[in-house]
Amino acid sequence: MRSALCVLLLMLPIFSYSAENPYAGQLQQALDKQPPLCLGESQWPVSITQGGSVWVYTRMAALMEAGLVTDSSQSTAKQWSLTPLGEKEFKKKKDFCYGEMRVNRVEEIVKNNDGTLSVIFNYRIENLPKWAQLSAIRGAFSDLDNLIMGIKNARYQADFAPQANGAMVIVGEPYQLDLFY
Repeated sequence: MRSALCVLLLMLPIFSYSAENPYAGQLQQALDKQPPLCLGESQWPVSITQGGSVWVYTRMAALMEAGLVTDSSQSTAKQWSLTPLGEKEFKKKKDFCYGEMRVNRVEEIVKNNDGTLSVIFNYRIENLPKWAQLSAIRGAFSDLDNLIMGIKNARYQADFAPQANGAMVIVGEPYQLDLFY
């Protein structure tokens, strides 16, 4: 009896979350279909010839500061390789991924004249590693920085349309309303 009560008490937040935000599940499913939150550094080692792209140098310097790569330069080219920490992080998804976008809170539900709904929400990022929060990484990878700045602040919108059975179904993908550039 006691264990059943404990299970019910543990599940109560789940039920209240979905009851308060009936669209949160569909919003999360739509976010899960989007590309993963990764840096886009999927080829290792990285090599460039002297005088190569400044962006490559900047990004590699940031990854070195985070302890994910090391400089293994040769005489004619600059080369970076993964450190043991970098290998561990890279092996997870064959890139440096920095968490999953999750629905944080449904802020507003707007009923439109055509019978559709506009659901406005903000997000959080689960499993955000410490290296992704470093200022060097954030400065070198602007997409990551924008997403981190937008946590619990940037608003996204998803549109819902009624189906023949009366259920509301998400139409399209959630899109960002606020830009933090």
